[in-house]
Amino acid sequence: MTVPDRVEIDAAGDAVLSADQAASLLGVALPAFLADLRAGIVYSVVERGEGADAGTLRLTLRRRGAERRLVVEAATGRVIGAEPGG
Repeated sequence: MTVPDRVEIDAAGDAVLSADQAASLLGVALPAFLADLRAGIVYSVVERGEGADAGTLRLTLRRRGAERRLVVEAATGRVIGAEPGG
């Protein structure tokens, strides 16, 4: 699992990972990741922090049995935390 230092924040304020970043984060080769993405077995969820977590986004990626989470500063896209999923 390779954790990026930063992710893109789009115009809507959502975190955006490239396919390379997502595949690396999940620990899978890019061709396998893309095949699973096309097959509809890669999922992502972006949650906006509230209260003490305001100003952050939590990005969760799921593929087959793997799940990974990133916590990102919403304003800059800087990754401030990473963990295996639960």
